[in-house]
Amino acid sequence: MNWTIITRLLSFSCLLVFAAQSSLAEKKQVTDAVEDSEFVHDFEPLTAPHKSRVLIDRYHNTIYSEGREASGARAMLDIMQRDGFVISKTDQPYADALNETEILIIHGLPNDKIKLPSDETLWRSPLSSTEVENIVRWIDGGGSLFLTLSHFPNGSGARPLLDALGVKFADGYVWHENAPSFNDPEKGRCSHFFGMSPEQGLVNNSHPALKDGLPVNRVDYLCGAAIFREPGDAILRFPKGSQNHTRGSLGPDGPGIYEASDNYSGVIGFPFGSGKVVVSADQGMFRNFIFTFDKTEKVHVTITNPDNDNANLFVNLMRWLIPKE
Repeated sequence: MNWTIITRLLSFSCLLVFAAQSSLAEKKQVTDAVEDSEFVHDFEPLTAPHKSRVLIDRYHNTIYSEGREASGARAMLDIMQRDGFVISKTDQPYADALNETEILIIHGLPNDKIKLPSDETLWRSPLSSTEVENIVRWIDGGGSLFLTLSHFPNGSGARPLLDALGVKFADGYVWHENAPSFNDPEKGRCSHFFGMSPEQGLVNNSHPALKDGLPVNRVDYLCGAAIFREPGDAILRFPKGSQNHTRGSLGPDGPGIYEASDNYSGVIGFPFGSGKVVVSADQGMFRNFIFTFDKTEKVHVTITNPDNDNANLFVNLMRWLIPKE
C-alpha cells in the first residue's frame, strides 16, 4: 500500500473521500517524524503593509517551548513573516506583553501531570486564573487569539480558557467509522480525516475567515479532539454522528464511554467582544512534518502535503485575525 494509490482514491471523488479511506485500513505505525526543511508555501502575500504584531507563547509547554527545536513551526513562521506579520515570542506570563501585540498564538497546551501519593494523577491546567482573565479581557478589548489544542491530555490544559470563551471541548479522541486510524484501524478510536471538502459540508467556505480568502477545497486533519460553540462558528466540521471517545483505542470490553454529535468541529472561529478567536483541535495540521510509516514509507501528512489546502487555510485564518482599523 502506498500513498500514491491512496491519493488517487481520495481524488476520485470528494464525496467519496471517507469511503476511500478504507484503503488506509492496513495498520501502519509512525516510526519517524522529521521536519520538512524544504517546504515553502506558494501564495501571494498581502501587498498592503499591516505589520500586525504576533506574540507566540513559549512560557507554557507549547510547541515553541525552549528546547523543542524540532517543533514543526518553520512553515507557519515563514508564512506569517512573508505575509507581513511581526513575530515575537514570550518566556514570561502574558500580563503586560498583551498590550504590545494584536494576535496571541498558543499552540499546544497539555495539562500538567502531577503524581499524587496514592499514585493517582492530578491533571492541572498550566493557566492561572489571572492569565485566563487577562487573556479574555484582552480579546474583549480587540485582541485576537489563535489557540491550538489536541486530543487528551495534550490540549486540555486550555480548558479554563475555553470555558471562559464559551467553547465546549470534548476532551478525548474524535472518531468516525468512515475515517479509520492508520495506527490501528480496527481498535483505534482517533480518526484521521484526509480530504475534508466543501462538497461534503465539512469545510465551511461561507465562514467569514474563508469567504473571500485563498481557495480551501481539501483539508487533512490528523488525530485530534472535538470542539463546538455555535453552528456558524464552524470552519472545519466533522461528519454527522462523529464520536468523542475517552480512550484512543478499544479496551477489552469494547469502546468504553463515548458521546456522539452531529455538531462537532475541528476548527472554529468567532468574534468575542471587539476581538476574534480561532480554535483548532489538531496540533499537527499546520506543522511541517514528514511522517515515516513502518520505517519505509515517507508521507507528507500536514501543511506540506501538496494535495491539501492546509497552508491556504492557515493563511486565511491569520488574515481574518488581523484587527480592522
